[in-house]
Amino acid sequence: MKHLISFLIILGLISCKNSKEQNPEYNPKSIELNNRAVKLSQNFKKDSALILYDQAIKLDDNYYLPHSNKIGIYLGMKEYDKALYESEMVIKKKPDLAEGWFFAGLLNEHQGNDKKAMTNYRKSIQIFTDRINNPDKQKDINANKLNRALSKKFVGDQSFIEDFNELRKIEEYAFLVDQFKDKSKEEIMNELIK
Repeated sequence: MKHLISFLIILGLISCKNSKEQNPEYNPKSIELNNRAVKLSQNFKKDSALILYDQAIKLDDNYYLPHSNKIGIYLGMKEYDKALYESEMVIKKKPDLAEGWFFAGLLNEHQGNDKKAMTNYRKSIQIFTDRINNPDKQKDINANKLNRALSKKFVGDQSFIEDFNELRKIEEYAFLVDQFKDKSKEEIMNELIK
């Protein structure tokens, strides 16, 4: 189950970023190196992937996706301090990425930085809410509502229950809601981080 939920969160991060990958604001060579590193990582060649991610970052210091991808490798290696560092780099380079703020919160909380984690979760809620209220971003409104509900759960905002109940009525979200709604924060963290 741990890998399923991690996969769903990473998939959410990637889906939000895929539209940016073709964006000329990032160095095409950096994008190419990142994509090659992803393939290496999928083939369990983590050390080689890390080298290519670092090369991609060196070529384009604004490109946040290699940092995001390195988080998964470091979590698999149980190198939580390195995963946290990469998470902090993601939100530094892409401060409007709500999913990045949520994940930084998870990692900060895991490392005992509870106050910073709460700040990260609250920032993610703010960004998810802005997306939900933005008429130009209605395509992913339910994904944003689901992610916001999860962030609310992590700050202790009980309105997450209403959000989950609303999303539970949507067939394609019922399974995801069931994955998170009745689990404690600690259970979710254990599945995502450990």
